[in-house]
This record gives sequence, C-alpha cells and structure tokens, in this order.
Amino acid sequence: MEIGKRIRNLRLAKDLSVNGLAKKAYISQSYLSDIENGRTAPSLDKLTLICEALDISLSEFFGSVPELPAEIIKLIESARKLTDEEIKLLSHFLEVIGERKTGI
Repeated sequence: MEIGKRIRNLRLAKDLSVNGLAKKAYISQSYLSDIENGRTAPSLDKLTLICEALDISLSEFFGSVPELPAEIIKLIESARKLTDEEIKLLSHFLEVIGERKTGI
C-alpha cells in the first residue's frame, strides 16, 4: 500500500487542501507533502492524527482499497448519506449508464 497516495486520495475526497489537512492533523504542511509524495513515512502516532483529521479509523485507512481515485472515494462518502430509496435510485441510474456505454 502506498500510504502517501492513500492519504492524498482521501484528502482530495474530503475537499481538503494540503494545508487544511495539515492544520487539522497538527502537523506541518511540508511534512504532509513529504508523506503524500513518498519522501517520508509517517509514524503511527502521526498517521493516527491524519486519520482522525480525515474522520476515519486506522482500520478503515488500511481496510479499504487504496487504489481508488479520489473521485470514487468522494462518491462513496456521498452515497453513505443516502436513504435506502435514494440508493436504489442511484443504483438503477448507474446500471442504465453502464448499459448505455456497453451498448446492452
């Protein structure tokens, strides 16, 4: 897992700037940038602060698929707020779009 890439995708999904997340996590902007760009690895304490700032647990951080782009993570976060009926409607909508693209 690329920890820096995962943090960047989660940060972008939450519409946070590097500076915004750094402030929320009580770390420097340059340190967060170094983490996201793979120049350094965060300690467990710092990663915990970053996860808290992103409003996720460490298990969620390591348990989700890290390859998901920020746009997909953002969609998932938005979908979590939907009612059951809204989820059914969204699911149907996505099926229709998928059928249209594949020509089914």
